[in-house]
Amino acid sequence: MRLLFGAACAALTSTCLASPGYLKLDIERRTPSEPRLVRRQNSDGSVDTVLTQNTNKLEYLVNITLGTPAQHLAVTLDTGSSDLWVPAASAPLCKKGGCDNGVFDPTLSSTYTVVDQDGFNITYAAPGDSDAGDWATDTLSVGGSTAIKKQQIGVASTLFDPHGVMGVGFDTNEANNPSSEGVYPSVMDNLKSTGIINRLAYSLYLNDLQANKGAVIFGGVDTTKYTGDLVALPLQEGPEGIVSEFYVTLTSVSFTDETGKTTQLSPDGYAQSVLLDSGTSQTLLTDDVFNALANGFGAVGIGQGSYVVPCRFAKINGTINYSFGGDGGVTIKVPVSQVVGNQDFTAENFADESGGCDFGFGPPIGGFSIFGDTFLRSAYAVFDISNSVAALAQAAENKADTSSIVVIPTGTTIPGATVTATATGTQIPDAEATEEPAVPSASVQGTSLVLAGTPTFNIGVQSTASTAAAAASTSSSGRANAAAPTAALLGLGLAAGAMVL
Repeated sequence: MRLLFGAACAALTSTCLASPGYLKLDIERRTPSEPRLVRRQNSDGSVDTVLTQNTNKLEYLVNITLGTPAQHLAVTLDTGSSDLWVPAASAPLCKKGGCDNGVFDPTLSSTYTVVDQDGFNITYAAPGDSDAGDWATDTLSVGGSTAIKKQQIGVASTLFDPHGVMGVGFDTNEANNPSSEGVYPSVMDNLKSTGIINRLAYSLYLNDLQANKGAVIFGGVDTTKYTGDLVALPLQEGPEGIVSEFYVTLTSVSFTDETGKTTQLSPDGYAQSVLLDSGTSQTLLTDDVFNALANGFGAVGIGQGSYVVPCRFAKINGTINYSFGGDGGVTIKVPVSQVVGNQDFTAENFADESGGCDFGFGPPIGGFSIFGDTFLRSAYAVFDISNSVAALAQAAENKADTSSIVVIPTGTTIPGATVTATATGTQIPDAEATEEPAVPSASVQGTSLVLAGTPTFNIGVQSTASTAAAAASTSSSGRANAAAPTAALLGLGLAAGAMVL
């Protein structure tokens, strides 16, 4: 079974625990290699199951060991959740070979204890995305760290996801569990209580889209991984009216083309709470900003929250600019090359000779505006649970081989963060959250050719129709038919919507 041992430390070496107070782990980037069954809820309440390749949704994984003797697994690192769960070897999906990042067999561990049989159930934002099984405890090592004994975990025998998740958020955001206090010591809590880190804080560097490796440093900040100022942003209340997730205030969004012209996409006075979430692939924006951005690029919707643009757009010398915190805040510039993903359509099926590629944006899900991997790849982010603060700076690309790590001490200061922005934001009003994006759905010519949209931005490259497009336009069935995502379009092998964890 192929595992991601490139990030693991077999023992406490300088590549893993370089000095007291922090723990550094490499993050391996993976593209899901197997098709997966995605449940899609229809407007009438019925549910279809669609087989999708899902090749455009990247995953960021870290290595852990669990049990005695140790069993090796790779799990998604998720800033947007707080539980560690792993797939059980007995799960039907795993028995069929669908769990290629490792499985956990409780019967092989002498330190395994069931806490609540059938009590574990976690549901993420994507429709049907639930995993369930037992709550249990066992011995955990994170990337070769000192052993954490009796770490509470979920062991999922009913799976939607093919591998586990390590949530590194607030323990107050944990899934329902048998604790009388409502929370149990999370992985973050135990990293601190065992003395591995000094504060409930860590930094995240996903690196750019062309890199295969990034890093998370529990208890530390690497000053070589960002440029400019590291700006602290007080966390905002979430939908429940409390600070229990990494919501920060977004105050401006704009697009700068290769000529240097900047187009403002957000309205005056914009102040929106957005969730920093490494478990989400896309960046999910409020409808007003998403509409302006998607139409500017001529994106077309292909269903299930996915949008497509010509693949040649990945070569555009432009940036999408996000400002946080208002006056004295920070602006993160995301190159267009970082948001145009893997190919969904070949030139034969898309009206552009470069083919159609995933556009890494979408409208909000259930009223949540989420900044996932298509944003976080361009940002260096520090998450301070103890003080309810996040800090952002522009990421320094392709610096995986450099290192200058400063320990995050006890107290309130974040190393390198000399500025604190204070603007506050709001959640999306329910009425706005239910609006449909004003972005065209994909249209087809005949039964196989998906038409590209018409950009309104100056994108610096001219559209060139493919041979397939020209042929289809002269065929007897060449009339353009407006088509929201239908069975005919899904039959072309469209990728599913955002993997939201």
